[in-house]
Amino acid sequence: MRTIRLPDVDKPISVIGLGTGTPKAFTPATYPRGAALLDAYLAAGGNCLDTAPVYSLGDSERTIGRWLRERQTRDEVILITKGCHPEFDPSDPFGKPWQPRVTPEALYADVNDSLERLQTDFIDIYLLHRDDESVPVQVILNALNAERTRGRIRALGVSNWSTARIAEANAYAWEHGLHGFVISSPSLSLLRPAQLLSPGTWFADDVTREWHTQNQFPLLAWSAQAGGLASATGKEKDAPSDFIVQTYATAENRVRIERARELAAAKGVSVAQVALAFVLAQPFPTIALIGPSTVAHLQDSLGAIHVELSPNELAYLDLHTNIKVRSHYD
Repeated sequence: MRTIRLPDVDKPISVIGLGTGTPKAFTPATYPRGAALLDAYLAAGGNCLDTAPVYSLGDSERTIGRWLRERQTRDEVILITKGCHPEFDPSDPFGKPWQPRVTPEALYADVNDSLERLQTDFIDIYLLHRDDESVPVQVILNALNAERTRGRIRALGVSNWSTARIAEANAYAWEHGLHGFVISSPSLSLLRPAQLLSPGTWFADDVTREWHTQNQFPLLAWSAQAGGLASATGKEKDAPSDFIVQTYATAENRVRIERARELAAAKGVSVAQVALAFVLAQPFPTIALIGPSTVAHLQDSLGAIHVELSPNELAYLDLHTNIKVRSHYD
């Protein structure tokens, strides 16, 4: 498994992380499947586990906590969880407005609850799950650094924040001798969403990617396989939801998928591997999160680390050129 280094993280972290947001594997009722995925991922050399309190309303964290206790693997993994997610109605997420919770009080409570569910004393990388731009960055950084001083969290990051807010926060941290953000987690995939995957989310568009390139700022890509669309086999059990299909149903994405199939056939790999390789081949440090529900899906996705894409192939896949790529495999 390839790895990268992050500030404030005491060991290298795998470039493919295991996302645990799927209820098909990471709930008490599906624990055997979740444990099998965690076992297989660890055996393959992976160590990056991503979760959040809102994933299955805490059951994802509980599943990981049980597995860590039973397998005694806490020292072998890097735990990522999140906090300060807005309040919302799970039965109607696109209905009434979400209520922001980016406050020191919410942070303290969320860290408490996550530590209890994960059955650990500290979280390796703690992300704020959303932003509230009405809250000054100094309030947020001071609260996060207080939790770090308590030893309950270590590296700091954000999910679904603008690059301007990240830069503002890190400038404040630098000026005041505090720990700033070391990683950002927007969605990033070969396919580009035509609508928000959920309220307040952020997709790494060309401008965002350019900022990450210029600053060599690490990116933790959620929905790296476009909600499963880029890894679907066509079988009914593997089919992505209607919402995911609608989210990515654009003429440009159809071309991207066709080009991914073309390169996959030429290289003798799967389309899912090409799609993940696209995320991993960005000109800045990336970690691609995958959300498999079976060990077979996991193993196929992990094969992406062996797929090399040239700059010309990246441009071809992302529609920046219409020139057919030719290389040694043609």
